[in-house]
Amino acid sequence: MPARVSPEPKTAAFYRTELYFGRSNSDGTLVSDESWKKFLSEIVTPRFPDGFTELKAVGQYRTKTGRIISEPSEVLIFLYPRSKRKESRTKIEEIRAAYLKRFEQESVLRVDLPKSVRVSF
Repeated sequence: MPARVSPEPKTAAFYRTELYFGRSNSDGTLVSDESWKKFLSEIVTPRFPDGFTELKAVGQYRTKTGRIISEPSEVLIFLYPRSKRKESRTKIEEIRAAYLKRFEQESVLRVDLPKSVRVSF
């Protein structure tokens, strides 16, 4: 008897945005784990209470002065429905601005996929 194949899961169109946060401060110290968790709970979670994904990473970039920096980083991935695209992208920009201000960073890299992806929960 052949194996039973499950039907394809129902999917929906979602957009995906990634934010890359460097954890180095300008004085050479790191944004502490406690400070990062506080940022997530005060800034990110209220804007995306349904969830997001956090990945630990190591990033490298060239500063405005030309110095190469390698640093611990965090990557946040946001998936949001087409119907909330404009609202979600505004909230993502608020998160970037808050991190820049709170931790005196040069930048937070943002990547927006140009087309929607299909997801199933």
